[in-house]
Amino acid sequence: QLALKTCNSYISLFNKKRNTLKDYFKEGNGYIAWEFASDMVFSRLNRFIEKLDTLLGFINTVTELLKLEKVEIGGLKGRALSEEVLVLFESFSTLYSEFQGKGYDTLSLENDEFELAYEKFSQAVTDIDKKLASIACLAFDECSNCDQAYKLILILGSLAERKLIKEKFQCKYVIYINMFRKDLDTCKVIFDSMTSRPEGPILHKNMPPVSGALRWAQDLRERISISMNNIRTLNHGHQEMPEVVLVTSKYEEMSQLIDKYEERQYVQWSQGVNAICKENLDRPLLIRNPQTNLVTLNFSPQLVAVLKEVHYLNQRKYGQEAHPVPDSAVNMYSENETFLKYVHNLNLIQDLYNKVRETILDVEYPLIEQELRGIDEKLDQAINDINWTSDGIWEYIQGTRDQVVDLERRVRLAKLNVEQISNEMAKWSESPFYSRKDGKDTNLFHPEDRTIQIEPRYTLIKAGGEVIHRLVGENLKLFGGQEDSDTWKSYLDYLDEIIVDGLFECVLCSLNFLLFNTDLTKDISPFMLVKLELQAPEIRFTPSLDSDEPNSFYTIVEGLIDDLFKAASFIPRVAVHSGQEGYHADVEEIAELSDIRDEILSRVQKGVNAALQYKDTFNSYSYLWVDDKQEFMRQFLLYGHMLTSDEIEQYGDDPIPENKPHLSQFKSQIDNYEKLFTEISGIEKAELFDKWFLADSHPFKQGLLNTVKRWSLMFKQHLIDNVHNSLNDLELFIKKTKTGLDISVEDGDYDVLIQIMHNLSDIKERASTTDGMFEPLKGTIELLKGYGQEMGEEVYEQLQSLPEQWVDLKKLSVAMKQNVAPLQAAEVNLVRRRSANFDVRQHEFRERFRKVAPFWLDSPLPYCSLDRMCMETGEMEKEMKGLQTSAALFEVNLPEYKQLKTCKRELKILKDLWDMIMLVRSSFEAWNSTRWKEINVEQMEIDCKRFSKDIRGLDKESRAWDAYCGLDGMVKNMVTSLRAVGELQNPSIRDRHWEQLMTAAKVTFVMSEKTCLADLLKLNLHNFEDEVRNIVDKANKEQKMEQALNDLETTWSQMEFEYEQHERTGLKLIKASEDLIEVLEDNQVQLQNYLLDKFVAFFLNEFSSWQNRLSVVDSVIAVLTEVQRTWSHLESIFIGSADIRAQLPKESALFDEIDALFKNTNAEMNKYTNVVESCNLPDLLKR
Repeated sequence: QLALKTCNSYISLFNKKRNTLKDYFKEGNGYIAWEFASDMVFSRLNRFIEKLDTLLGFINTVTELLKLEKVEIGGLKGRALSEEVLVLFESFSTLYSEFQGKGYDTLSLENDEFELAYEKFSQAVTDIDKKLASIACLAFDECSNCDQAYKLILILGSLAERKLIKEKFQCKYVIYINMFRKDLDTCKVIFDSMTSRPEGPILHKNMPPVSGALRWAQDLRERISISMNNIRTLNHGHQEMPEVVLVTSKYEEMSQLIDKYEERQYVQWSQGVNAICKENLDRPLLIRNPQTNLVTLNFSPQLVAVLKEVHYLNQRKYGQEAHPVPDSAVNMYSENETFLKYVHNLNLIQDLYNKVRETILDVEYPLIEQELRGIDEKLDQAINDINWTSDGIWEYIQGTRDQVVDLERRVRLAKLNVEQISNEMAKWSESPFYSRKDGKDTNLFHPEDRTIQIEPRYTLIKAGGEVIHRLVGENLKLFGGQEDSDTWKSYLDYLDEIIVDGLFECVLCSLNFLLFNTDLTKDISPFMLVKLELQAPEIRFTPSLDSDEPNSFYTIVEGLIDDLFKAASFIPRVAVHSGQEGYHADVEEIAELSDIRDEILSRVQKGVNAALQYKDTFNSYSYLWVDDKQEFMRQFLLYGHMLTSDEIEQYGDDPIPENKPHLSQFKSQIDNYEKLFTEISGIEKAELFDKWFLADSHPFKQGLLNTVKRWSLMFKQHLIDNVHNSLNDLELFIKKTKTGLDISVEDGDYDVLIQIMHNLSDIKERASTTDGMFEPLKGTIELLKGYGQEMGEEVYEQLQSLPEQWVDLKKLSVAMKQNVAPLQAAEVNLVRRRSANFDVRQHEFRERFRKVAPFWLDSPLPYCSLDRMCMETGEMEKEMKGLQTSAALFEVNLPEYKQLKTCKRELKILKDLWDMIMLVRSSFEAWNSTRWKEINVEQMEIDCKRFSKDIRGLDKESRAWDAYCGLDGMVKNMVTSLRAVGELQNPSIRDRHWEQLMTAAKVTFVMSEKTCLADLLKLNLHNFEDEVRNIVDKANKEQKMEQALNDLETTWSQMEFEYEQHERTGLKLIKASEDLIEVLEDNQVQLQNYLLDKFVAFFLNEFSSWQNRLSVVDSVIAVLTEVQRTWSHLESIFIGSADIRAQLPKESALFDEIDALFKNTNAEMNKYTNVVESCNLPDLLKR
């Protein structure tokens, strides 16, 4: 640009000098004009200038089009249009980069490459300008208001001045002016609609009416002024066009309307502000609501509005000179900070005071009543006396504020303490006391862990109790209460209720945990477990399901629940004046918790019952652990099976015939147990009841399988032992017997003969058994092999050799028997003589036994006698056994010796009988020393019944003996006597009844505290059972009569007449109430019934006396009622009427006497309020 300017200046200067060249010569002398052609002189310079113009145009174009990078258009289509502008910029950048990549000498006059390139460049730029003009027009069409259109024009800037763009965009300026015209019309409509509203235009938030209206007008003015100024700043060359003139006139018209509106608003406000300030500042500071006692700040909203108006008017940007604020408002606003301070503190007083009034509880109010009354007295000054212009307002507000703030602070802190108490207790119910193992919902709950789980909660509750008591102590200080005052005690009762509610929630949370985990309707995992175990002789659960046992499952659950309720006992009572130490009783009495407890225990009982029923399903296997295996095996080996009760009863005392089992029976037994083992193996390891109660039956199942195996093994082991024992015994017997038969016997050698006879007898006894034992043993071995029980090699060797050895032994015994036959015959004769001698002696012993043995109840030293006879019987038995042994060896038949056996049997029976006699005697002797009042008749009768049962259980043979009959009679007499003693313990028995009993029994003793059972038994009460019963019945009847007399005395000692006052004389007339008449009639009937009773003799005088007195009362009431009625009627005639007294002087005189007598009698009866005393005055009826 500088070079171009310099060149143009040079040419211009040349032309100027050329035209003024003549002026340089005086009078034109020597002037020679420059007639050469300028183009020829400056042709090269002109070409250079053209080069510079081209270059400048290129630079300007580049500068302007590079601005496209920063052009960003808004609106709905703004993004798309901005992208199109960016595409134009990128194409231009590409075009421009081509120039940058080539080394043109742009000022060279000989080189035209740049001009040629620039020509192509200009054509491309022309296309860009056309596209850019279209984009600008489209962007303008998207503008909805003047502001957007103006912003678009500013964005285009110098681009809009480019020729092609300007030609196409020029028409948009008219559209822009029309937009503003429409906006002016819109503002006019808004102005008209807002100013026509009764309440005025819509204001900014929190703006007062006047300054708000002025602010609204100012905003409206700014809206049109900004657009008008924008139009004026645009250099579009059409300032004089009709559209612009029309817009300008409308703008000026709108501005004048706004100015008039502002003036009108200000004048209206300024005329009334003085009166508003004066009137409202004379009002009191506060007002009180008489219904609620709440106070309200009395700072008028009009004053607040004035302050706001002044505040916002002072902030206006223009118009302050035309609209000055009135002096009264200015003066008031100058005190704005003071008023703000007053209002703020009074608002604080109002809020805190009203908060105390509204939030204080009935139980808290008495604690602050006196202090609140003092504050009310101070607030009354602000309500009645002090206004906003009074002196000393701030000092008054400060003092009152401090009092209210202090009270509210203490009340608030007290309430926060109560809230903290509730929050502290809320921690207790955040989670239940108990939880499943490891807190997982799928795990079981183990009651044995309850101590570990509950102790931390107890600790938390104890700590919470300490916090509660600390907070209660703080509240006592905050309220300034006295611990012994009734108001503080009432407040403690209120806190007690809160604590009980907190404990209720605490216990309820844990109870709900148990309730949820035992709910059939819920999808829950098993909750609690018991183990089913076989503990012979019964099946038992662990823990036990028998509720009578101390550690039963039901008791454990009860303990779990009790532990929850026990938590309430760890907090010391806040309201100590109630006399209770903790809250356990309060929580126990809450019906909802009790209902939940009952529901849980009901579910537990239901689950327990289901588990017990499940256990009962295994009772069919009970014989496996109940039956004695040894006894079963014993009976099986004897009879082939276990004897039934019917079989035992069928044979009674007779021996039951034996029936040895066959091998097939052993096989049947073993197969049965093997089948049982398979069946029991199918039992489930666990059983679930009611979805929550799990019974682990695996221990029982395992124990039962082991038991079955033991039964099966018992039979197998018996067979194994039988094989071994049979073969070993036979082998040993053969060796021993063969050795005993190898010796020789001489005549007279008795010991050797006895030894040989023993051996021969043994061989004879074993012959039949041993001959048939080998084949069954082989079958047994084969059977055991089938069950996997293999025998040793030695067994098979014994089975091979022992049969031959047994045959050889039998042959040897036959030969020996022939050798000792002569010696055997001589010994037989000797045995028979000894047998006859013993038979005679045992008969003699029997006769002596019957005389000496203690068969009588009064036998002296019965145990000495039994001992002596027992020794003699033992010696006789020993001799008899030796004789029987010899007879068996030599095959001699002996008698049974029944007399000796009878003596032995009776000795045993006598021993049992005398043991019972001594037991009964010692018990009776111990009872005899029991004091009369300490006799436990019921227990003694139970013992006597047990004695009677034991006596009946003695051998039936003893019932014919005197000792048995005496014992039985002694127990029966004691039972009868105890029955009588029990009746005599009746509290209605008196000394006179004891005297009657002693008279009937003809026995005398002194009845005292030391009287014992032995003294009573001397009366032989078993002989006077009927007399005792009659005496007791009589005592009972007499006790009822005595009670009836006491009732009569109590009733009639309190029975009094009612009185009614005579209208004219004021005399108190006696009146019998309906209750009195009813009681009188009932008691007379009752007395009549008692007098007809056969046991009335002792109380006859008392009952007769009461009958006479009540009869007199009945008669007096009847007569008195009639007399009072007649007197009342005649009194009004003879006393109340002078004419009648004058006409009937004699009758009047007679009535005067009767009247005096009646009044005397009435006064005398009125001295006694009691009915019986009043009616039984001497000669009352005769009057």
